[in-house]
Amino acid sequence: MYYVGAVFFDAAGTLIRAEPPVAEVYAQALADAGIHADMDDVGREFEAAWRRIRAEQPPGRPAYGSTEPAAMVWWRRVVRESFEPFGLPDDFEGTFLALWEHFASGQAWRVYDDVLPTFEVLERRGKGIGLLSNWDARLFALLDDLGLRKHMRWVIISAEVGVEKPHPGIFQRALADCGLPAEKVVHVGDSYAEDVLGAQSVGIKAVWLRRSPHGGPAPQGVAAITSLAELPPLLA
Repeated sequence: MYYVGAVFFDAAGTLIRAEPPVAEVYAQALADAGIHADMDDVGREFEAAWRRIRAEQPPGRPAYGSTEPAAMVWWRRVVRESFEPFGLPDDFEGTFLALWEHFASGQAWRVYDDVLPTFEVLERRGKGIGLLSNWDARLFALLDDLGLRKHMRWVIISAEVGVEKPHPGIFQRALADCGLPAEKVVHVGDSYAEDVLGAQSVGIKAVWLRRSPHGGPAPQGVAAITSLAELPPLLA
C-alpha cells in the first residue's frame, strides 16, 4: 500500500494508443500515393527506423527536440526511412505534413477504457494527477482533444524540460512541480527501463503497467499491474 498525494502517468501505452495503429496509417498514406505496401512490413520498417534514430540521440536528450521545427525534422526522417524500402511518394512533403497533422489530432488516438474510471477514483480520494511523457509539444493540444487535460494538475513533457525518461531530471521536475517529497509520489508507465527504473532513480514509487504481460514475472519488489483498474487498491 502506497501513501501518496500525487500520481503521474506515462502517455502512450499507458493512457492512450494510436487508433488505427501507426502501421495502418503509414500503409494507407503510401497507398494514397499509389505505392502498395503490406501493413505488417510497413510496421516493421517504422519500428526499426524509430529505434535506429532514437539510438543516435545522446543519453537523456529529448529525441524529438525542444521545438516544433526540431520535432518535425525528427519525425520527417522517421517517415522517410520507414517509406524508403517501398518507394517515396512524389509529394513526400505533402504526405509527411498530412501524417504530422493526423497524429496531432485526438481523432488519431484512443483513450484506454480503464483510464477515466481510474482518474475518477483518484480524484475522489484527493490524489493529484499528472502526466510525465517523452513527447513533442503537440501533446498539450492532444490532451485537450481527448478530454484528459482537465483531469491533470501537472503536464510534464520531454520537449519542455529538455531531458527525457529515464533521465532523473524529468522526474525531479515532477517533484518540483507537485511540491511533494519523492516518497509521496507514484509514477505509472508501461516501460520498465523508462518508467520504473527512471522513477526509482529519484526515489519515486513506480508501478509497472503490463497491458500485455510477456517475458515472465516482474522483478521482485516491483509493483506490476495489467490494468489501471488495479491501481487504486495499491494507493492508500
